[in-house]
Amino acid sequence: MDFLFSTFYLSSVEYAKIISEINTNYSKYEGMQFAVHASYGLDSRAYWYYFENHGYNNYNIYMRVQM
Repeated sequence: MDFLFSTFYLSSVEYAKIISEINTNYSKYEGMQFAVHASYGLDSRAYWYYFENHGYNNYNIYMRVQM
């Protein structure tokens, strides 16, 4: 499945952290085509991570906004 938005590239460590958090909390996002996940980045700042949801462990993070 193609993504609608261009991917916002994160470092591999930050990407793994956010994907793991989304997977852990997937029940909150199940059935939603687009969602926002709040978390701390590697710089200890709070961010909103906007992503396309194409099923469990199949996400496209397309924007990160500092809170």
